[in-house]
Amino acid sequence: MRNVQSDYHLILGSFIRMLFVDMFVLMTMSICGFVDSLVISRRLGPEALAAVGFFSPAAQGIGMFNMVVIGAQILIGNFIGAGKKEQIETLFFSSFLVLGVFYTLVALPGIFFRGSVAAFLGAEGEVHRLLSDYILGFLPGIPLQALTALLMAFVSFNNDMKRSYISAGVMSVGNLLGDMLMAGMGTFGIGLATTLSYAAGFLILLPGYLNKDKTVHFERTSLDLRLVGEAVLRGVPVLLFTIGLVMKNALMNRAVSAACGDSGIAVVNVLVSVCDIVGIFTGGCASAYSTLAGIFYGEQDRQSFRILFMTAVKIGLFGCAVLLIAIVSASFFLTGLFFQPDFPARTAARDMFRLGFTFLPLNILMNLLMSSYQAQGKMTLVNVLSVAETAAVGLFAFLLVPVFGINAAWLGNTVVDLICLGVILVSVWIWKGGFSFHPDALLKLPDDFGAAPDELFECTLHGRDRVCDASESAVSFCLEKGISRRTASFAGLCIEEMARNIFQHGGHQEKNIHVDVRMIVQNELTIRIRDNCIAFDPRKRMEQFHPEDPGRNIGIRLTASIARQIDYYNNAGVNTLIMKL
Repeated sequence: MRNVQSDYHLILGSFIRMLFVDMFVLMTMSICGFVDSLVISRRLGPEALAAVGFFSPAAQGIGMFNMVVIGAQILIGNFIGAGKKEQIETLFFSSFLVLGVFYTLVALPGIFFRGSVAAFLGAEGEVHRLLSDYILGFLPGIPLQALTALLMAFVSFNNDMKRSYISAGVMSVGNLLGDMLMAGMGTFGIGLATTLSYAAGFLILLPGYLNKDKTVHFERTSLDLRLVGEAVLRGVPVLLFTIGLVMKNALMNRAVSAACGDSGIAVVNVLVSVCDIVGIFTGGCASAYSTLAGIFYGEQDRQSFRILFMTAVKIGLFGCAVLLIAIVSASFFLTGLFFQPDFPARTAARDMFRLGFTFLPLNILMNLLMSSYQAQGKMTLVNVLSVAETAAVGLFAFLLVPVFGINAAWLGNTVVDLICLGVILVSVWIWKGGFSFHPDALLKLPDDFGAAPDELFECTLHGRDRVCDASESAVSFCLEKGISRRTASFAGLCIEEMARNIFQHGGHQEKNIHVDVRMIVQNELTIRIRDNCIAFDPRKRMEQFHPEDPGRNIGIRLTASIARQIDYYNNAGVNTLIMKL
């Protein structure tokens, strides 16, 4: 039988690798924004800082490209799991082309009419001039920013984690050096430094997608706007979240300002800044989960989907608990770090650090559930909560701060996330016809998701001495299901050859190798072999024939002649080989 513990090790390893990459990328993006503000404040003065601040709403609008990026990431994960190679190539090419053309068309008018854009954003006088200069330096990088985000989203599918680290690191360091060297050019130099940093990151990532051996790569194919539209629909929560965030900020600022004046707004700004830092973990956790969930849903693998969810919940809750305890314990220190002793709202600031982050464990659980529904295409509840959750926090503060005081604002996220989890549980009750806390119910996995138990053969191999037994058991299973002896023998041969190859060339000590075999007998016979060994694509050896050594690669070449379709991908260090007979 398939070993749940082995599945757990494979999924945990892949999840952890992706979590670190996503956290590193988010961290570098946060550092870039922080560095820009710091250099502008120290070198160019408050008017320049105000000018860049006026650009904030436009920057949020530009960030809507994440709708396509996140949606394409989920769909390509589905396609990889389902072995739909043509759709992977078409969606990747189409998304790249659409984002590049669209944001070029957005950038050009903005550059030529930058004065009008600055006036529209509310800048006047000297600030208007400084903002116009910033736009001239920043806008040429918008297409590169969108395309870099798209390429960064797929590095794990290609097991190209090192390139991701290098790209993010170069962007971060490049932005810092660019700011320092070009600050003498004013706000134009700061904007140009950002553009050049994205150009460097893009050029580092791009070669990884020119290799046709990679799972996601450039291939000459047709433009499919329908697939891009489907990706946008999967990414709509990004837009709705941003709308809700704008509503939240406006309502909370009014409520806090009325209660504490400008000093209260300063505390809110610190809350937002610290949330951005905390979001490095929570956002990375949700992103890593979303990517793997898309693959396992495409594979129709109920057990892996369930194990992934429980793994992400445990890691997410533990990490959020550590962050919460650290922030609460350091509340006195953090208050002193951000605010002087004579700051009017010092008590409110300390309460903010003690109460304002109690939402973290609730939020990570809610986001993992919503990502699960998003991977399955169940978008109604996800879309509603994406806008309602953020907007409701602002409404909560607006209505209750006048009644209960400023602490109502700090507890808004916690109360609203608790309500949202309640809404999710009610939706589960309606869908299931009764309350259930079983992972399959919480994830809303349909009863017919994945293969039925009597259609499924699974086993875990702990050593090469078990390969023959697994092959014989697979043959017997096929014969019991009415598969012809010829096809059953072929299935056993494919399992035996590929599994032996893993143990022989895996590159690890045998006791550390995890090899899971899964075979589904439905309209066609599908075999999936998953392992944690070195990356090895057997398709590269299938056409290799050496006259001096006719026996070389003969097993792989024989398997290629037997299988109707063979797909391989390495996702964050886990090899997956899918053969269809």
